[in-house]
Amino acid sequence: MRDPIRHAKALAFAVVVFLITSFALTQANPQVFPFMPYVWPYIAGRSLTYTGTELESAPAPQFALQNQHGATVSLADQQGRVVLLTFLDPLCSDDCLLLTQEIAAAQQQLGADSDGLLVLAINVNPAEQTPDAMQTFLQSQGLEQNLSWHFLSGEWDAIAELVAGYYVSAGEPKPSKPGEVVHQNVVFLIDPRGELRVLITYPTPVGAALQDVIVERVRQLQ
Repeated sequence: MRDPIRHAKALAFAVVVFLITSFALTQANPQVFPFMPYVWPYIAGRSLTYTGTELESAPAPQFALQNQHGATVSLADQQGRVVLLTFLDPLCSDDCLLLTQEIAAAQQQLGADSDGLLVLAINVNPAEQTPDAMQTFLQSQGLEQNLSWHFLSGEWDAIAELVAGYYVSAGEPKPSKPGEVVHQNVVFLIDPRGELRVLITYPTPVGAALQDVIVERVRQLQ
């Protein structure tokens, strides 16, 4: 007969080992277990203040892609500004819309400081790498006149390589929504020197508004 006390102790030990290991891995590499920086305060009994995950400063993976107007946008040409990089599906009908509106709200909240912020969104839908699809999405969000927004597309092989370079999963079909793709909802902030500095996951923890986190971190990087 199984000893319930011994079983409970073994389970508790396994949980503790997992938490300690994941926390240690997060400290060594923030892209491993990215949820731990805002879960750990609960475990440690501290108050929760989520400001994203600080990344070890390193050059951001480079790319040159076409925006919604067919113009080439290169990350290398953006030095001197903070770049907000995210990944969107132009056919998405759920989280992409919420994420986009949070970013737009952050721009408004930044006020004059938003002049130093550029938003680059990578199109992760393999079947919708067209200017029309991206323009339609931006129009639906009221962003077609926002000159700081660039929805970027290209050959899918290049997009897939770029997505992998940022350790983001994307491109698989959504089982319940034909035409849409599954992808991680994340925001990267790249500093004016072209260094990858902050990872913000979405949805954010309860009580943390994405737009507020973006505003705080962008102002720190400017």
